[in-house]
Amino acid sequence: MTLIDTHCHLTYTGLLEQQAAVVQRAKAAGVGAMVTIGTHPPDHALVLQTLARFDCVAGALGVHPHHAGEVSDDFAEALEAQITAVPRVVAVGECGLDYHFYPPAECARQRPVFVRQLEIARRLNKPVILHVRDAHAEACGMMRDFTDLKFVVHCFTGTPDECESWLALGAYIGITGGVTYKNAPDVRTAARLVPPDRLLVETDAPYLSPQPVRKIKINEPAFVAHVAQRVAAERGVDEMELARQTTRNAVAFFGEKAFAAVLANSAA
Repeated sequence: MTLIDTHCHLTYTGLLEQQAAVVQRAKAAGVGAMVTIGTHPPDHALVLQTLARFDCVAGALGVHPHHAGEVSDDFAEALEAQITAVPRVVAVGECGLDYHFYPPAECARQRPVFVRQLEIARRLNKPVILHVRDAHAEACGMMRDFTDLKFVVHCFTGTPDECESWLALGAYIGITGGVTYKNAPDVRTAARLVPPDRLLVETDAPYLSPQPVRKIKINEPAFVAHVAQRVAAERGVDEMELARQTTRNAVAFFGEKAFAAVLANSAA
């Protein structure tokens, strides 16, 4: 069984210090590839270093809404140049809207930073990884101007109705370890709602350890197997078939070049 963790943060504290061991444990668990996400300029440099170390790791670069207030007005030029320069940077993001903690003025700052990244993705013909929290209606409305883009709503935590709205726009949906939590029935409903060809599994490591290993605290890509197991159970499908389907979906979303190594190993 080969799985792809479509969203993790190998450059964050807890994983950065042990990257080689984390990647090895992922491979031992049947996770053939992973996408590590850069969320702000200092993190981007670490992501690029990580891509140079591991051929099973692809990357994405973006400005997370938490960091929208930190970037300069000309951030987009530098971001686009970095994405263009490195072929294994396969997506823009994560970017989006997060209104959970922020006052209106800071929420307003997130919107233009988000739009400029969508414009980069359009120019470069890259897929987009969205972070949306407590802002689904507005983010969905903004994406109606960008339906030509391929995009995933990562770590989906919205309601079933919000999931349906995203699916109507053609979104992929990323399911994390939250699907295993007792207090997350909406995530489990979403895991059942998503069409087979638009479902992705992810860890968001080092966050959101799935329930079977939650006491470990630090999440890592190897644990995406627990996410896949629970999603397969919710959908009433065989775990192997779910692994094959979500791997096909990851390749369709990010492109074959992102996972050349894992695809070559699978074919061997």
